Amino acid sequence: MSNALSIAAVTAVLKDLIENSLVKDAIATSVGDVVVTALPPDRITQGTDERAQINLFLYQVTQNRSADWVSAEYRSKQTRQFTLSHNPPLALDLHYLLTAYGAKDFQAELLLGYTMQLLHDTPVFSRDLIENSLKNAAKVNTSSVLSQALTSVSVSDVADNIGQIKISPEFFNMEDTSKLWSSLQTHYRPSAAYQVSMVLIDSRNAQKTVDSDAYPFLAPVIEQVTPPFEAGKPLIIRGKHLQGNLTRIRIKGIEKLIEPKAFQDTQISVLLPPGLFAGIHGVQVVHLKMPMPGVPHHETTSNIAAFVLHPTITATAESSTGNAKITVNFNPKVGKQQQLVLLLNEASCQKSETYSFAVAAREDDTDSITIPVENIKAGTYFVRVQVDGAESPLNKNSAGEYNSPQVTIP
Repeated sequence: MSNALSIAAVTAVLKDLIENSLVKDAIATSVGDVVVTALPPDRITQGTDERAQINLFLYQVTQNRSADWVSAEYRSKQTRQFTLSHNPPLALDLHYLLTAYGAKDFQAELLLGYTMQLLHDTPVFSRDLIENSLKNAAKVNTSSVLSQALTSVSVSDVADNIGQIKISPEFFNMEDTSKLWSSLQTHYRPSAAYQVSMVLIDSRNAQKTVDSDAYPFLAPVIEQVTPPFEAGKPLIIRGKHLQGNLTRIRIKGIEKLIEPKAFQDTQISVLLPPGLFAGIHGVQVVHLKMPMPGVPHHETTSNIAAFVLHPTITATAESSTGNAKITVNFNPKVGKQQQLVLLLNEASCQKSETYSFAVAAREDDTDSITIPVENIKAGTYFVRVQVDGAESPLNKNSAGEYNSPQVTIP
């Protein structure tokens, strides 16, 4: 069962990830001794005694509106009995304020930039990462509140209950930033906001148990998801008890359940449906069954895992000196509300130029967009795009060198 430890556990995982990565990074270590905390900002020492520090503050908890497709018995365990709750799980999004402090010039900027890069490179926290981080957190300070709380439960069970979570940045305008820091009643420091989705807490009320001998089934468990490298390729799901009498796949935002291409007890291969946009998606294994007396649902579902669908592109350019129009063809289509960024990297190995262009929202979903760019140095450029943070890959030739997609600006 997911319990109240889930929120503290997610904060501990984030803190442990940042602490361990700081030790290994040359740029971060150049700052000197850095402490990582999870305190309210008004508890951080500032002024003459200020030190190099990264603080992770949980400033808000909101309801995740995707909870309506999470089955109430999704956390069923592989025991002689399973527990059902009349109340659905409480689905939450956690909102964190990441703040960097420093006593010297550029310390805060270096720490903030490093940590943002780290979280950008780790958009999804796997179950193994969560378990290892919780074990580290329990060992580092055995007298801490979290360490003592973890002694009463199984760390592996806590990690199982959390499953996979994703972290994404939240960008505020100046007005929202000012309101947030004013409410904290402390001096402003360089900061960035992040959202963690989704954390689930089960109800302890109105529960009953059903004998699994009378109604035998085991809930499927997703342990790993291998995303397709391009649209049209299969998604590979690995785990335990994945094969049921009638096995289907649920993808967040897609109403119809998907029939797998091939499956067995430890692995499922499924082709993604047409119309699925690039970006981060949630996936769930569903076992359908006939309704049973005393059981309010006629399906058993796995934990929710996340995967990233990367777009693939081709590109052409029409140009005049210093300016160009680059037409990009996408697979899959780009949604009209999706955030799109065009990236250009000069193919030359020496002092290569890089450019980034944000693309305005579109009126309709489309598979082709013409993007005007200006003040571009003449040369040959590799072309990539980011669609809701999911980046298109570059292709390689037989020698293992990147060769496309690219355009030439005269």
